[in-house]
Amino acid sequence: MRNTGAYGPYRGFVPQQTGTQRPVQQPGRGNYPNMPGTQGMAPPPYGYGNGVQGAAVPASPAVPEKKGNRKALIAAVVTVVVLALIGGAVWAGIHVSRDMTEKKKISDKVTPYDNVYCPGIYVDGIALEGMTPEQAINSVMSQINQRHDAWKVQLVYEGKVAANIDTNLLNMNTDQNELHEILNEAWRLGHTGTQAERYEQMEQLEKQPFSAYTARPDGDTQQIDSLLAELKRQIDVPAQDAQVLAFDTTRAYPFVFQQEVPGRVLNTEPLKEQLYQMVSTMTSGTVELVPEEIQPQQTVAALEKHYALRASATTPIDKHSTEDRNNNIRRCFQLISGTVLQPGKTFSFNKTVGERTIANGFFPAIEYINDEHVEGIGGGACQASTTVYQAAVCAGMQIVSRRPHSDSVSYAEYGKDATVYMGGKQIDMVFKNTTEEPIYITAEVLNDPSNKNRLMAKVSIYGADTGNEKYTLETETVEVLPSIMEPVYVSEKESAANAKDGCIVNSYRVTYTDGVMTNRELLFKDTYNPKPAKIYDPLLAEQ
Repeated sequence: MRNTGAYGPYRGFVPQQTGTQRPVQQPGRGNYPNMPGTQGMAPPPYGYGNGVQGAAVPASPAVPEKKGNRKALIAAVVTVVVLALIGGAVWAGIHVSRDMTEKKKISDKVTPYDNVYCPGIYVDGIALEGMTPEQAINSVMSQINQRHDAWKVQLVYEGKVAANIDTNLLNMNTDQNELHEILNEAWRLGHTGTQAERYEQMEQLEKQPFSAYTARPDGDTQQIDSLLAELKRQIDVPAQDAQVLAFDTTRAYPFVFQQEVPGRVLNTEPLKEQLYQMVSTMTSGTVELVPEEIQPQQTVAALEKHYALRASATTPIDKHSTEDRNNNIRRCFQLISGTVLQPGKTFSFNKTVGERTIANGFFPAIEYINDEHVEGIGGGACQASTTVYQAAVCAGMQIVSRRPHSDSVSYAEYGKDATVYMGGKQIDMVFKNTTEEPIYITAEVLNDPSNKNRLMAKVSIYGADTGNEKYTLETETVEVLPSIMEPVYVSEKESAANAKDGCIVNSYRVTYTDGVMTNRELLFKDTYNPKPAKIYDPLLAEQ
């Protein structure tokens, strides 16, 4: 007989017909495994050819062999062989049955879809399962036509429709070659190879369905790109930085700013991707155009840090000061106020104010020259220069040139004054802007808020904020110089005066950080000479 083996295509065998009849089960003898006489024996093996190996064989009696015993022995051997063959056939039959079951499962899954699309296949969102190729193309084309007619995307900006996109705008037509290619690709899934391979393909479709779309952007995107570019041009607005519009010295805070304005920019790249997807899937809808806000690089708050009040200084104007003298101070301040000093540049009082002449707007007034109070043009300019000096020190400016008066003045302590003169040998007050930003100077004559009957001179310097550092001008008398005992006789009663001690005074710029002194810089060491008594002599007046 022919045995194909346990792992052959059919996993079994078919016995050859030899003319002998299959043994008939005898009464009282069952087939394996229950037939009498086999109890206690090992089960028949799974492979054919060694079915009797290990079987127990009764010992032959030690008597002469008889003819009846020989027949019985032959019958027993035949029985064992037949049982082994039957067992092998049963085992092979099980494998054949399993193989047939597997084939039937594959066939039952695959065969119904021989001429139609398999499950798990979608084109343009349509499930093609169970459709013939003709039905599939008709269904897809019908939906394409319906969608083309109904498809529209609205672009909305700030609640209003900015533009519409439809198939006419995009000149959208279905590419028949592309459609057939997609449907052919979908058809090959579950229809390629043997039934077993088709079965595996269908199993894969259950895990990961196939999905394709016939409407693709391709060349149609040019219209979308152009439309978005135009909308971007209309929507985009650059941010406007804050800036100084005016330096107005008549204001309490002299700067006028242009407020910063945020800008906006429409990022078209994500919009393109969204619209391309809506085109490819023929999805209608509304797309909101939301531009990004662009913050200005410069704000008013930031500018105020660069235009902060660094220091102010005030000096009182004596109540006996004449109106002409007061007007001279006003004229000095009129010429100084509004000065913008760039980084690294110097301020010269004499160059800024100019000649103290009638033509330059000054008036006759008492001024202090060579230890004498005399009538001159521009008296009061020294009070203006003193006030500027004090403000410059407290603003952190570098003092380049400054000289004290030879005597005390009514508007400043020793060491805090600065005299100026435009005669043959000029005396100037000069300072330098050592900051990295421009500084701005305002100057004015005001009513003294602490005394309504008195005026005061005020100078303010603006620039980069000093932060937690503040500067002050402080003085220290290091030596007193006794007055001269020998009197001096004068011809005018107004010049009469008592003897006065002199002194040596050091002036310092003191830095405070968060209210704590962190530096003390010596600026000047001034000597104020002692003065003898001045006695009026009428005889001198008569000469």
